[in-house]
Amino acid sequence: MKIKVIRLILLMVYYLPMMSQNSEISHSININGAQKVMDAAVTYAQSHQSPGGSIAIVDAGGHLVLFQRLDHSFPASSTVAIEKAKTAALFKNESKKLEDAINTGRNALITVGYTFLQGGVPIIENEMIIGAIGVSGAKNADQDREIAMAGAEILNPKKQ
Repeated sequence: MKIKVIRLILLMVYYLPMMSQNSEISHSININGAQKVMDAAVTYAQSHQSPGGSIAIVDAGGHLVLFQRLDHSFPASSTVAIEKAKTAALFKNESKKLEDAINTGRNALITVGYTFLQGGVPIIENEMIIGAIGVSGAKNADQDREIAMAGAEILNPKKQ
């Protein structure tokens, strides 16, 4: 009996950490969620006469899940959108907040190698950050952010 209890304890010690690691994976956006976010962002961009735009959706670790480049987008907007999304996911904050920090004197942030331009927004579902959306190449920086917000909010609608 003692041997069975010891084996059970050893199995739990061995497998419980793996089980908790796997549960973290489930807190990232999947392709279906990413497609809903993308659809909402594209719809907003089109209905607000965006002249173009690249839209990137990343998971909670900053890895690309879905990307779309709208017609008439400038080529570099692709890279910038992906980097804005990655920045928002890894810093767990809107990239605008980080841009504002730099603009008010926190210049050391520039050296860390991320894209601190508005247009990157975390995607929240059930009070957890599951990814982020980045937009670049719309009419201006404000519209980049508006498109990203429209996409991100589809999975976490504002409570009235």
